[in-house]
Amino acid sequence: MRLRRFDLLSVLAFAGAIALPIACSDSGTSPLNAGTGTLAVRLTDAPFSTDSVKSVDIFVVRVDGRVASTDDNDANANLDDAAGGGWQVLATPNASYNLLALQNGASASLGAAPVPAGSYNGFRMIIDPSKSSVTLKNGRVLSGTSSPNVTFPSASKSGIKIVLSEPLKIVGGATTTFLVDFDVNNSFVQRGNSIEQNGLLFKPVIKGSIIDAATVNATIRLANATETALTLQQNGTALAGSSSIAFGTSSSCSSVNAATPLLSLLPAVIPSLTPTLLPGISYTLLVYPGPASVVQSATLSNAFTPTAGQAGLRVFNASGSLTGVDVYVGASLATPTVSNVLTGTAANFVNIPGGSSQVRVFATGTTTPALFDGSQAFTTDKNTTLVIAPPVAGQVTPLRVFLVPAC
Repeated sequence: MRLRRFDLLSVLAFAGAIALPIACSDSGTSPLNAGTGTLAVRLTDAPFSTDSVKSVDIFVVRVDGRVASTDDNDANANLDDAAGGGWQVLATPNASYNLLALQNGASASLGAAPVPAGSYNGFRMIIDPSKSSVTLKNGRVLSGTSSPNVTFPSASKSGIKIVLSEPLKIVGGATTTFLVDFDVNNSFVQRGNSIEQNGLLFKPVIKGSIIDAATVNATIRLANATETALTLQQNGTALAGSSSIAFGTSSSCSSVNAATPLLSLLPAVIPSLTPTLLPGISYTLLVYPGPASVVQSATLSNAFTPTAGQAGLRVFNASGSLTGVDVYVGASLATPTVSNVLTGTAANFVNIPGGSSQVRVFATGTTTPALFDGSQAFTTDKNTTLVIAPPVAGQVTPLRVFLVPAC
């Protein structure tokens, strides 16, 4: 017999959320980010192998979790005091579920509750044995008081430990899906020669595992507007595809922990590299020469969705000029595509046609002389940062321009 799945799916609130599916299988800290999310609980089941059984109806009172680990005694303690022993209520369905009706991906909602971010090591499911039963295909209902019966625990409520494969980490601003397997085949043991004559013994077996880890990482790409080849490192080790990035080029995209990226540059042109990142967001880390040739960096979020059939364009002015620049994309000089981008700053993303276009850069408010005039290729439905860099050392003009595609 198998109880296939309790889905605890989370809906993101202000900061973090966890999805906790509870399922039936074929076999059987400290805060990570400040915040609270919403925990929604769903129930489903897997195929049941006993031909004589029509339904397995389990009355689920609630599902609890706590930071500390648990054993069978802890799971069955403080059943009428949800906060006792550090338990936090995750869902309170107070309803009966025919587990055999929840098969092949079907599920039923068990409820929802706010879940503080952190690492959770103990979970339990509380059932009401007096309201639970097994119905045979001949119509006979086996309960705790029938004859034959299902030998449930004698108390009005029973707390069942959920065995975790690893601690469940709930991240602020992120969603995790946790699958709880209630192994019905191993949880109901046939007594004697047949279920019809001798009934069943209830010995619950429930396991839990993460099937969809929370998004804790951000994606980052190094773009170099300096004359020194740079290597982007994480915790002292070069990230893949991020070594010796020359002027006007960019690295591969790397996934790093948003809260603690541990990034640095080699050579250490910037003593402390501490970008502010959010989970699930793509960033361009632009390194460029600032005033008096002091190297600076800018962490640019790529969270922009171009209009369908268009490309997303952002302009960053790394020219070192004290004046702003206007950028025109296309043949017309009637209106700047992006206006008055001051040195060391980035304009907001705008939509432009995809494909190859003429790009011209002028000092703000003028259309002559061109500080840059060339062709650039923009990818439809993708975001690109156009970096305006200083001229070659020893020259006044023209400015140099290169593109950095978003990850």
